[in-house]
Amino acid sequence: MKIDNRDSYDRLRGQLVIAVFITVLLISLSVFYNLFTDYFIPVNKYAYVIIFSTLFVLYLVYRTGLKYHFIIYDDETDKIILRYSPLISFSPKHLSIEIPYNSLYKIEIKKEFFNLRDELIVYQTIKQKVAKYKPIPLTGLSKKEKSDLIKALNSFAKIKINESTK
Repeated sequence: MKIDNRDSYDRLRGQLVIAVFITVLLISLSVFYNLFTDYFIPVNKYAYVIIFSTLFVLYLVYRTGLKYHFIIYDDETDKIILRYSPLISFSPKHLSIEIPYNSLYKIEIKKEFFNLRDELIVYQTIKQKVAKYKPIPLTGLSKKEKSDLIKALNSFAKIKINESTK
């Protein structure tokens, strides 16, 4: 099975572009025209600039906290391949996990960031010991893609996760 969330990735990029456009538009309207001062709360026009800028920064903090990732999963070769990279990053990191089918020990799903972000933790057996990979945020996947990924990985794992813990 293959999972590729390019469409979600493109949708999230589009949302960010729209948010930037709306913020710039609102700031421009508040600076060059007295639209908000005349028809809403009569405060200094630069107060509106601060309000819109603060709202945009809070939106960016929220999106950064969700840690959207572009994820590719492939188990149609001789091993499980999981490639991922963050949507928002100052230095792009393209990470990859390649695990032979028989060495996937278990997976865990952990909730983070006020229970808004699911993170996948993969464990692999290497030389009779268990190695733990860094958590992979699954926020960029749709519910169906997330469910399919967990089911596929769970089918290869030696220790299965309970369906109710997802």
